[in-house]
Amino acid sequence: MPTVLYTADVVCPMSGPPLERAGVLVEGERVVAVAEADRLRDGAHRVHHTPGVLLPGLVNGHSRVELADAHRLARRGPHHVWVAALARLLTTWDDDRWRRSAHRGVQQLLRGGVTATADVVHRGPGVPAAARAGLVGASFVDVSMVDRRNHDAVLAAVERALGLPAAGRRVGIAPGGAHLLGTGVLRALCTLAERTGAPLLVPAAASQAEVVALWHADGPLAELARDEGMDFEWLAGGGTELTPVRYLAQVGALTSRTTLVHGCWIEDNEAALLAGLGVGIVCCPRANTLLQAGDAPLERFGQAGVKLALGTDSAAAAPDADLLAEAAAWVGLARRRGLAFWPSGVGPIPLEEAALRLATVDGARTLGWGDRAGLLEPGRRADFVVVDVATTADAVWGDVIEQGPGRLVLTAVGGVRKARRPDAGTPWPVIDHDEPAA
Repeated sequence: MPTVLYTADVVCPMSGPPLERAGVLVEGERVVAVAEADRLRDGAHRVHHTPGVLLPGLVNGHSRVELADAHRLARRGPHHVWVAALARLLTTWDDDRWRRSAHRGVQQLLRGGVTATADVVHRGPGVPAAARAGLVGASFVDVSMVDRRNHDAVLAAVERALGLPAAGRRVGIAPGGAHLLGTGVLRALCTLAERTGAPLLVPAAASQAEVVALWHADGPLAELARDEGMDFEWLAGGGTELTPVRYLAQVGALTSRTTLVHGCWIEDNEAALLAGLGVGIVCCPRANTLLQAGDAPLERFGQAGVKLALGTDSAAAAPDADLLAEAAAWVGLARRRGLAFWPSGVGPIPLEEAALRLATVDGARTLGWGDRAGLLEPGRRADFVVVDVATTADAVWGDVIEQGPGRLVLTAVGGVRKARRPDAGTPWPVIDHDEPAA
């Protein structure tokens, strides 16, 4: 089988230091070697050079490809107003609209450098769309606005979905949030996940309105549940007097297979609890800002040792699917929270390096994909991206964070170039909805 050498000005394998004038030698869909380009040229049948920085394919901890066509809702405003508006919009979509939106969403991920994603699925077409594109990771079945009246039917449907083929992707469960489910339903979903080994992806402590709803059964999210006629136990009981994290712990949702999303309203002792249980958190700083949800307390997460990943959320909640823009936003948030470095196994590291690790190797480990994503090394699948940024090995972390958003020019999945353009100044072509994402 012919070997292909992909070279760039700087290669960041994330398994070692950045390399200047280096490359990745690929045979079939696997990496053969990562080294300085001159050491690899003799073993290559073809050489492709792309100016810029070559990184492992990026890891998105929270996407919703099916909602790509809901982008008009990505406007600054309160989280609870957005929740209601999204629910109304989605009632107008037919099956064809869901399919086309999922296809667009996958293409947007590829153009954002994403080759592994934790994708929340509302209607179903997001699973085959992601699988056709070769994205690794997991697809999570969304379960929202279900009370005890629909408990049995919904649980049976979710269990059937867990057994459906997903072509290299896991299928997990995504409770829409503790405030969007009855207590019995949420507890049953956790039991189902434990019995089947399915991963859980749970938005939690995303807004102050969520905290008020669960604690007091009051506020806009509680009113939304009442308006929808939901028979939630926590609502009928006048609240739980528990924070979202404590409530999730009580119903059995916090295990090593669980990843939380957002986590803007988590206290110090709760961060320590999550770290001790091995529960990771996906940070979505741009969506949190847009929906006025609050800022994730990164200093608490860092001090407690909580595992983190980055997520773009949906096109309805964020400007785009650019994971480097999310990494840059995370750095900005960390600085606002008074941080200058981030703890790591080798001591404090610069925030920019930490952000790129969250977008690759560390994010993959948080999501349980450390053996499949986030690194470039021999034997692994050749998933990589190139960012059109001029830099050196010494300056690469800061330059990619400061200049990289919007400048991705190549995404390869299994050695196949899935998204490419000549340079960052050339606009991406219009997505053809009728063309499959593979």
